[in-house]
Amino acid sequence: MKNLFILAFIFAVVVMFWLKPKKYGYIIPAYIPLGERFDMDFDGIAKFSKKNKVITIVNPNNGPISRDENKYYFDRLEGKIKQIQKNGGKVIGYVSTSYGNRDEKNVKKDIEIWESEWDIDGIFLDEGMGSCGDNCEKLVKKYQDYYKYIGNEIIVTNAGYIDENYEKFLKDGVIMIIFENTYEKFISPNNYLNNIDLNKGKKGVLLHTTPKGIENKKLKKLYKKYDLDYIYLTPKNWDTISLKILEDL
Repeated sequence: MKNLFILAFIFAVVVMFWLKPKKYGYIIPAYIPLGERFDMDFDGIAKFSKKNKVITIVNPNNGPISRDENKYYFDRLEGKIKQIQKNGGKVIGYVSTSYGNRDEKNVKKDIEIWESEWDIDGIFLDEGMGSCGDNCEKLVKKYQDYYKYIGNEIIVTNAGYIDENYEKFLKDGVIMIIFENTYEKFISPNNYLNNIDLNKGKKGVLLHTTPKGIENKKLKKLYKKYDLDYIYLTPKNWDTISLKILEDL
């Protein structure tokens, strides 16, 4: 009888765990440029990071700035980063790769500035490979080289658009943004993700121009269908952060 009780208890725990809704993480593109808008949203992101799994992308000038280049904004951004990290959030630095076309020396130079001058948790490789076509082998080698150069920190690669070759660009721990577009295109039955096997790697989506009256149930079904780990929505574009949309999900 005792053994039956133990088995029943274990079964109940397993069922509860299985039925528990997945806890998504958030990747927030804080593309807040230097200037009068600079302080916007960082305090809100720090507060949001206390209760949620958050990775914040900092992008002060289409990439990093050095202390010598702009000490005033360097010091201010450094303080905001520490505030987010103190609250449990992770912060990664923006680096453009121009869909594999940017000179590798310049990409690595940006990575080096982020890692040598900033206390950050990883790197965001923007403008990723997309659909690599006949150039796939060369691009895969290039991105794998970037991953090796970055090392064991958090790596998020923004493919923006993917095809069946996306998994060739993965590495253990790399988070792939597999969809960056409007909310309407994401929920459309013509979403290209419907035609791709998405069972590999950690994945996220960045959705902009999201209406206020979003259909949460429909969204959650799609998150599950595409096996997503990270999500982000904003009502306008990347220069507008709305944490309320995330809090209401």
